[in-house]
Amino acid sequence: MSRRSICAIMIAIVAVCLLVGCSLGNQTKNETTEEEPKGPSTEKSDLNKFYGLGSNDVMLMVNARLSESKGVLSNGKKYVPLSLVSELDSCFYWNANEKQMIITDAANQYFFQADQAGYRVNDTAKTSDAPMVISKNNEVYVCTEVLQEHGRLEVTESSSPERVTIFTNGKQVYKSTVKAEDGTIMREGLGETNPIVAELEKDTILYLAEDLTGNVWSKVMTADGRWGYVSNLDTYPYTQNTCTVKTRGEAYTRHALSGNVCMVWHQLGGAIGDADFKAAVKDTKGLNVISPTWFGFADTDGGITSLASESYVKAAHAAGMKVWALADDFAKNVKGLDVLSHTESRQALIKNLVAEVTRVGADGINIDFEYITKESAPHFLQFLRELYLACKEYGLTISTDNYYPNQLNAHYRLEEQCEFVDYIIFMGYDEHYSKSKEEGSVASIGFVKGGVEAMLNKVPANRLILGVPFFARKWMVNEPHAEGDPVPNEAAGMDTIKKFIKDNGGTAEWDETCGQNYAEVTVEGKLVKIWVEDTESMKLKLDVMKDNGLAGCSAWRLGMESKDVWTLIQSYFTKD
Repeated sequence: MSRRSICAIMIAIVAVCLLVGCSLGNQTKNETTEEEPKGPSTEKSDLNKFYGLGSNDVMLMVNARLSESKGVLSNGKKYVPLSLVSELDSCFYWNANEKQMIITDAANQYFFQADQAGYRVNDTAKTSDAPMVISKNNEVYVCTEVLQEHGRLEVTESSSPERVTIFTNGKQVYKSTVKAEDGTIMREGLGETNPIVAELEKDTILYLAEDLTGNVWSKVMTADGRWGYVSNLDTYPYTQNTCTVKTRGEAYTRHALSGNVCMVWHQLGGAIGDADFKAAVKDTKGLNVISPTWFGFADTDGGITSLASESYVKAAHAAGMKVWALADDFAKNVKGLDVLSHTESRQALIKNLVAEVTRVGADGINIDFEYITKESAPHFLQFLRELYLACKEYGLTISTDNYYPNQLNAHYRLEEQCEFVDYIIFMGYDEHYSKSKEEGSVASIGFVKGGVEAMLNKVPANRLILGVPFFARKWMVNEPHAEGDPVPNEAAGMDTIKKFIKDNGGTAEWDETCGQNYAEVTVEGKLVKIWVEDTESMKLKLDVMKDNGLAGCSAWRLGMESKDVWTLIQSYFTKD
């Protein structure tokens, strides 16, 4: 190869190296530029845009969480959706039939007509400079002024942007304060490169709005309802706190017995007087309350059927018993919703019940409404609130009968009932009932214990009465019945069951799991299964009452018990 050729090759190699070197240099330069950290952003957040608020929108923070709902700005006032308010505090009752919101406390009723200025307190008209309730875009809204005056809520209003913060009593929240001497910056996102939401001074109160475990930053809310992200380095650790909201208005007055309640329900087919009463209770012991089945719906206007008897009450009082007259919703042709969802008919029902109870001198009302649906539940609670006001004047005791608490009947809202009734009665039976598709115990001890435990999560022990059965069911398991239909059965009292087992050559044996004697007998070649209720099973149930410090017991129903059960019951209510 010639020298000229070698020189040419060398020049080419050098050129290539120079090109590669330049390329690598540029790449390194670019990478270095991209990795260079940006300084903290000084850009101010457009809060309306960041919070997604339109011109008349109001941001809502509930218990330090951003609500999916938005309020509205109207008439120079802030309004919150009633649907949200009712979830937080059921005292805000909306009657869609009358386009009216009613607030009922321990002393008064407040009536607010939608889209009308002014309102009414009981029968007295009041003025206001704007409607306290408005309807807009198929939604009903309540003015924050009403929430602040009547609600069991802590409500704060702020502007720029328009916002409302709400805290509910008893809610658990996590709280901290800014510890950095020079304060801290709240930003739109995690990290200093995000726009500034607010500049927070030292000791500013912060609520944890979302758990971001493992992050250096936390999503938080200030006491006035601004939310964003702050560095944990600038705050103290978040600690759990319980929201305490100041009670507003008059306290509810209780009309409870001085001691425990020993009660029995007295099912009647017609009106009876003192002679029949005395015959019915002649073998009882320890009773201090009797609840006769006197009242039912007569029509959708609030009319009632009544078996109330003054002579019955006088005889009961002479025997040392209070009378809590029972009202049920069992009328076949009258739906509770139709009565309770209209103010006029609901208040007529209350007026008629109280009038009959006071006419005969009874001491209280036992509400046995067992067909309350999710739709009728708000009206049922309103009925109880208004019933309290009517009974308060006469010192009448109010009790309500309730099922084993579960998701299917959660709308009965036991915690709410507790505010305005004196006693909650747990019907600790019908574990298996007339329409059950499989046979089983009416009230196994596990069912009773589980029900009481669930009740005590919602009801104070000294306000809870345990309902016990004086009956069992005979399950005719071989009787023909269509698949999916209830197992043929019939209820019978203690003595009737005992005699049935004996007459058919059966023997009852103790079932430890159910806490009852169990028997199988064959009648005309067909198998009958019975989970027996007697003094042995009753003792276990009364032990549950005693061990949990409950207010007492009530039995369904008078006349189905064996005589010896009264001696047992009396022993639980006799002071040592």
